[in-house]
Amino acid sequence: MPAPRIPDSEFTERRAKAQAMAKDMGLDALIVWSRSGHSVEAYGDLYYLTNFVSLFPCVPDRRTWSSRGHGALILPVDGEPILVTDYLDDPEDRIKVKDVRAEPDLAAGVADVLKETGLASGKLGMVGMMSFLVSALHRMQERAGHRLDLTDADHILDRLRVIKSPAEIAQMRHAANVGVKWMQATMDAIVEGNTEGDAVGAGLAVLAANGGTQQDIAIASGPNARHYMGSSGMPHWNITRPLQKGDLVHVDQWGPVDAYYTDFARSTVVGGKPTEGQRELLDGNVALIHHLVASIQPNRTTFGDLYRTGSKWLDDNGFANHKSTGDETNNFSRLFPCFGHALGLGIDGPWIVDDEETVIVPNMTLAIEALVSKPGVGASNFEENVLVTPEGAEILTAGCDSKRWA
Repeated sequence: MPAPRIPDSEFTERRAKAQAMAKDMGLDALIVWSRSGHSVEAYGDLYYLTNFVSLFPCVPDRRTWSSRGHGALILPVDGEPILVTDYLDDPEDRIKVKDVRAEPDLAAGVADVLKETGLASGKLGMVGMMSFLVSALHRMQERAGHRLDLTDADHILDRLRVIKSPAEIAQMRHAANVGVKWMQATMDAIVEGNTEGDAVGAGLAVLAANGGTQQDIAIASGPNARHYMGSSGMPHWNITRPLQKGDLVHVDQWGPVDAYYTDFARSTVVGGKPTEGQRELLDGNVALIHHLVASIQPNRTTFGDLYRTGSKWLDDNGFANHKSTGDETNNFSRLFPCFGHALGLGIDGPWIVDDEETVIVPNMTLAIEALVSKPGVGASNFEENVLVTPEGAEILTAGCDSKRWA
């Protein structure tokens, strides 16, 4: 089934909103910088405004090129957008900006556009600080002939992207549906005799056939089930140890489907017959996440409230909270004290952490997750993707079995 599409007019509306917010900040223009280049964690800002990602891999700079695998949109507050890319090959006519310039020396190309438009001496808002390169800044300023006046403006796209339009909600539903197929295929392959790699491969075949690609897959099993991932190498799954009956296994899979993300987790026991301790862990993990989903009161609950609700549930039900230090199976949670995040064109903020007081409102899409553990048993991972509605929250990944044990 083809994925839903964002109408062309919506890209124009998004840019107009970003321009208005930049103008309110006293800026002359935004530079929206994103990395793609066969990685998928940082394309969201540029894609949101242009429907574009660079198709060239990220490679080291040399004399004749720079910032390969990146792209930049120069968005004047009172002018037309100009997209600068290191590589242009658009057979499907996807790009939603009229003025597109291909320049292998991307950083120099951006500086040239700034000089051409009279913006090189203006006040510039920088969006995409996560992927903006120090080498690119040096090259841009050398080309411009002076220091650029750059201000962090990441919050502009953060605020725009966190509330989803009807077209984006359709995209998120589609991504969740493909994610369910992906997870079901992975979980179906968690059988005695297979390896973690076999299960991952079975899932990836389904993901690719349905228009998705992975950012990563965290799977751990048996003696390594207390860890988040089964291998600390590349890739992150074990390909040598056959799964054995009674092994605890947890899987977290995330990546884009036609650019919008699916990201959720499931756990099980090989053979489907858990021990008493495994059952307590598995059932508790599911109950925790569904308790968090049910606690969302739109326009009232904050991300921090959700975190504190989860921490209280862990304490009340005898599981290690994120600050526990005496349980070696809790290492991941201690280093990642979080119950999830916003979701869209990436693993987005805000995050469900103690100090985040952003209010949860309708048309946000969230990934709510927890890796919970018990000494001597291991760890279980469970996560759902949800759409915040005026009444509460709808679980988009409900079509994937929560429990695969008797």
